Amino acid sequence: MECRICLRSALFSTLSAAVLFTYFSVQSLTPAFAQQTASTPASRETAIHRAARTGDLALLQSELQRGVSPNTGDDQGRTPLIDAAGAGHVEAARLLLDSGAEVNARSKSGRTALIEAAAQGRIPVTRELIAHGADLNITQRGWGTALEVAERAGYRKTAALLREAGARSSGRSPRDKVCVRPWGGEGYCGTVVSVDKSRFLIHVTEIVGCKEAGACPEKAECSAGQPVGGSGGIAVGDDISTVSWCLTHTGVEP
Repeated sequence: MECRICLRSALFSTLSAAVLFTYFSVQSLTPAFAQQTASTPASRETAIHRAARTGDLALLQSELQRGVSPNTGDDQGRTPLIDAAGAGHVEAARLLLDSGAEVNARSKSGRTALIEAAAQGRIPVTRELIAHGADLNITQRGWGTALEVAERAGYRKTAALLREAGARSSGRSPRDKVCVRPWGGEGYCGTVVSVDKSRFLIHVTEIVGCKEAGACPEKAECSAGQPVGGSGGIAVGDDISTVSWCLTHTGVEP
């Protein structure tokens, strides 16, 4: 009986000590952990990137004067110029460019400052980058050129500025000829009338094939839910809305 009491007492003492140790350990660590968490940014943003993104010219000038490279890349390889361009801070962009920032520097995904500016419709920054010799026709995988990005985002004035400067698309901008032929090489071709993000309005100028059994069967996204060719299907002269992944041929010669 006495042994059982001793055993229980010892067990209770051990558990109590463990609980108290855990409690005080957590209490002592929690403030430090909270302080560390509060001081750790969500991303590894450097001071020069923050200055470029927020348009803080004083901080930006300070970082440059102490020797920080204007071409410093962050985790994603984005330079301060790309951040300034996306945020529309033309003065910050100009300061970076005058300090040696590479106007055509790419992030890991292939984005340039010009493509970033076009994606956000930043006209003054776009104009500044063009004046500093930005390559108008660099293509980012999955996005295209700055012109295409601006057109898909609906920034018509930015797109017009890029066109005036000599920008070209990869053959799927307004007035370009494209084809939608996912039916074993058959389908239709036409001229791009307008672009709204990933949607293209195409004025049909030619039906390719689609004659066996009357027509090519309807495809919801590629033919607006209509068959192509045959009686009652898509015909020359129609305007059809389709999506980018249905374009099988771009920049087709007239």
